[in-house]
Amino acid sequence: MTPYSQTVEELFDLQKYAIKLGLDNITALARVLDHPEKKYPVIHVAGTNGKGSTCLYLAQILRAHGFKTGLFTSPHLVDFRERIRVDEKLIPREDVIDFWQRLKKTVLELKATFFDTTTAMALDHFARSNVDVVVMETGLGGRLDSTNIVPAEMAVITPIGFDHQKQLGNTLAGIAGEKAGIIKTAIPVFTGRQPREAMDVLRQTCRRQKSFLHTVAEETHIEYHPGRKGDFQMKSAGIHIAGRLPQPGRFQLENLALALNTARFFMKQRGQALEAEKVERRLPQMRWPGRLELVRRKPDVFFDVSHNLPGIKASMEVLSEEATTGKRYLLLGLVNDKDMSRIVRYLSSLFEFIVVTEPQSSRRQEGELLYQAFLQHTQNVKLIKDLVLAYESSLSMLGKNDTLVVMGSHYLVGALKARVDKKQQLR
Repeated sequence: MTPYSQTVEELFDLQKYAIKLGLDNITALARVLDHPEKKYPVIHVAGTNGKGSTCLYLAQILRAHGFKTGLFTSPHLVDFRERIRVDEKLIPREDVIDFWQRLKKTVLELKATFFDTTTAMALDHFARSNVDVVVMETGLGGRLDSTNIVPAEMAVITPIGFDHQKQLGNTLAGIAGEKAGIIKTAIPVFTGRQPREAMDVLRQTCRRQKSFLHTVAEETHIEYHPGRKGDFQMKSAGIHIAGRLPQPGRFQLENLALALNTARFFMKQRGQALEAEKVERRLPQMRWPGRLELVRRKPDVFFDVSHNLPGIKASMEVLSEEATTGKRYLLLGLVNDKDMSRIVRYLSSLFEFIVVTEPQSSRRQEGELLYQAFLQHTQNVKLIKDLVLAYESSLSMLGKNDTLVVMGSHYLVGALKARVDKKQQLR
């Protein structure tokens, strides 16, 4: 085992310390690191769906205008280092090893969680890299999330829906309250379309914090021509851009509009204008793996990390716009904190056949339970617990014009991206 592999194994072993919402451990780690979170401006991003894509778009727009940009997202798909980037470069293996050697004793004494430790690593790496700005995605919620140690200069709230109810609450208002916990006093806050209950909470929080809420959807006009080319035109806050995003779907364009407005405001505060041409040239780099990612053609195979009902519905709406002539098949595996019954009820009638499997995670939903849930709605389902075998079996069903959707978890999509034969990749 290499030193890097050993380090990552030890980091993941921290998952034995269950999720602990709160800032005590991250504050202690930041103190040891001389508070790196205070050494650069941070744009903090929370929400239920679209956080990762919005963060990527925002970082790319800032990079296009010359800002050295740190990006922290989670989870990763294939390599742990995907979580921490500076100008698209993954944190070097040597830096991961060095950080763990410096902080290991403190982490173990505190019984800090995996996410506490990863957040501290990111904050430290960004400071050592002398970044101009950091785009930071929350892990779970916002108010008590480890990332909320940052004195954010701006906050972004992507669409809010039901997910992680055990930790965040069973109402949209309660979940929104946790997400809105990243809103600091007198900072600009940007949000896109929200359910009424969530928007009410955001407005109330901004009034209480004396922060101004920018509702981007009200200032944005999008013309979208569905299809794999993803051609669009967008006018938002006086900026007009046109082009093509690697990810299909109108909701991705709404994420882009959110990022565009946020970047424009950040740059305006620094006396710099956002240039549409620079954004348009950067669009091809705005590729976010695992988000309705087309990994094979004829037959078409999509990998999608959607794992809660709002995200799954958004992905299926995009797929319904695709000009496919064949049948659709589904390979699905979930982790055990999802609303399984509602997801199953929604998906059951949308596919010719469904293969149920298990993600490669200790939190995986038992395949037999998921299989039995589908049997309440359809007989066109089978269970193959081994993920690779399930994928190969799903592929064997496809005709040339058919479509396979692989969905349900980062752990499922990430494992397949790491293991499928390169000959199956997009060509």
